[in-house]
Amino acid sequence: MSPPEDACASRSQETCGGSLSHARQLVASSWTRATRPVRFSPARWLAGTTLLVGIAGVQAQPADSVLAPVEVTAAPYALEPARAPVSIAVRSRSDVEQASDPALTAEALGRGLPGVWISDRGNASTGERVLVRGLGWRAAFGVRGTHVVLDGVPLTLPDGQTPLNVLDPALVTRVELVRGPASTFWGSGSAGVLSLSTASQTSGNRVRVLGGAYGLAKGEASARFAAPNRQLAVWGSALRQDGYRDHSGAEVYRAGASGSAEVGGGTLGLVALGAWMPRAEAPGGITEEAFGADPRQTRPIVLERDASKRVAQGDLALSYARPIDALRLRTTLTAGFRALRNPIVPRYIDLDRRTLGLRTVLEGGRALAWGVGVEAEAQRDDRLETSNAGGQPGPEVLTDQLETVRAGAAFGRLAARLTPALTATAAIRADALSYRAEPSGAVVSSRTITAVSPSLGFSLLLPHATGATTLYANASGALDAPTTTELGNRTDGLPGFNPDLRPERTWGAEAGARTLRQLGTGSIGLDGAAFVALARDLLLPFEVDEVTAFRNEGEARHTGVELAVSADDLELGPGRLDAAFATTLAQGTFLAGPDGSATPEGNRVPGFPPRLLTWTATWSGLGLALGFDGESASGYAADSAG
Repeated sequence: MSPPEDACASRSQETCGGSLSHARQLVASSWTRATRPVRFSPARWLAGTTLLVGIAGVQAQPADSVLAPVEVTAAPYALEPARAPVSIAVRSRSDVEQASDPALTAEALGRGLPGVWISDRGNASTGERVLVRGLGWRAAFGVRGTHVVLDGVPLTLPDGQTPLNVLDPALVTRVELVRGPASTFWGSGSAGVLSLSTASQTSGNRVRVLGGAYGLAKGEASARFAAPNRQLAVWGSALRQDGYRDHSGAEVYRAGASGSAEVGGGTLGLVALGAWMPRAEAPGGITEEAFGADPRQTRPIVLERDASKRVAQGDLALSYARPIDALRLRTTLTAGFRALRNPIVPRYIDLDRRTLGLRTVLEGGRALAWGVGVEAEAQRDDRLETSNAGGQPGPEVLTDQLETVRAGAAFGRLAARLTPALTATAAIRADALSYRAEPSGAVVSSRTITAVSPSLGFSLLLPHATGATTLYANASGALDAPTTTELGNRTDGLPGFNPDLRPERTWGAEAGARTLRQLGTGSIGLDGAAFVALARDLLLPFEVDEVTAFRNEGEARHTGVELAVSADDLELGPGRLDAAFATTLAQGTFLAGPDGSATPEGNRVPGFPPRLLTWTATWSGLGLALGFDGESASGYAADSAG
């Protein structure tokens, strides 16, 4: 299973179900979102959810039965959602959902979670876009601004990039989401945190084969074993599809293993993840006129240059956790590699990457809980970029350099129970990142970035006869340092790193409430929050000769509200209902920029919808499972110029 950091993985279903987080367990539908936009009335859906909840009976339960201690893995510390002064949402994907939902992309993992939009670009070469409260919108490929953890392995690199190739969403059993600036947890690239787990409470084997339109074929297999003081899980999948558009096919193979064992009075955990994507074609964008003529076409130059990607990636984590008297010590060692061959229209990219990381956390106390930790990471990229000769490396060398990133951090947290109900939490983290580019035959360039990210929050726990409610408020900061790609893409054509690019900083505040109430043998949960975030020294993308470069320009303000309603295991007729609905109303606005700015004051921040509703629901009974899921998103700006 998962290493010791997944504290809930080894606990019973009932214990994990006691969380005050967004939902205990959600069974998703057997129907996937249609290829055409789904249009509906949010008021009608919410009214329907209210009606379904109203049918279920109410049975009083002692508060202690609902407030079983739960820890989440979306932070290096052991966080108890009932007292955490941050926006935490948790969703468990049951065996029924995993069997019935294809979950071909990570988009399926965000359904029913407030504040997050996981957008499927329909292009395996660029991958999904993950936005928490609209932050990270600038990502042209992969993920920016959201720290992603899979089975205790940080997929986010020291420079803030997050490739998701090793992630198979269909095998994820648990999703944890921290909304809002979280650099006190994870450092750079943490405007939000998405922690995923493939662990399961059940042992056994599973095989699934599915097919669909446009050449879709996929097979999955997993096996789980449990013995006293030992756990083991292995899984693998293979996917092939031709794609809806011309030149949009993909082929990808993934595998993973995780296990834990009791050793020397502690728990030793091991996680191994791997992916091989021999081909992922990139159809690129087309004009509105071309789309009207034939939405499946692509530009001739894309075919001529064979825009595509070939990737091999592997990640490994070894962790050890043990109690020392009344203290808890956890150490995690991570290592990874990534080999990328990526012909794009203007060039051919050949990249070999190695990563290494070490994190140690020591915690103690209860009424006055504390935690301290240190972290060190290293990233080494051997980059060669040439001209593109029909999808092969061309004779002209554009970039030939060795890029390294070294990151170090020290962090601490203190949570004091001022009264039995009121908890104050303060945290701080200091980061130092050192960048170095060694171009072949040119002058070495280097950059150093330092930042301190504090946070302060309060939570009020209000137990009642059928559950409990948590009120909270906090203020925190996030660091978003430029990645090696953003530093290396220079419009002047020179090697080395851009000497003028600075990190983006975000400061945010939020207030919210979450509650869980027992209804008969099931429960309902409510999660609401209002937030504001100010991002400064924005890292804005712009294009010169089809090369995307970046510059710091102006500020942006993100404001919004989030609301989620969940129903877990409610009796409805002869069956059970599991459902989750989440709506996010968010607005990003550019503030005053420098003279000649390409982002006029008052323009909307692009890349995310101001109105978003996602849902998933399943009714199961009489040997049947009926369900639906999907999303409705309003229109949004396509670029920073509006």
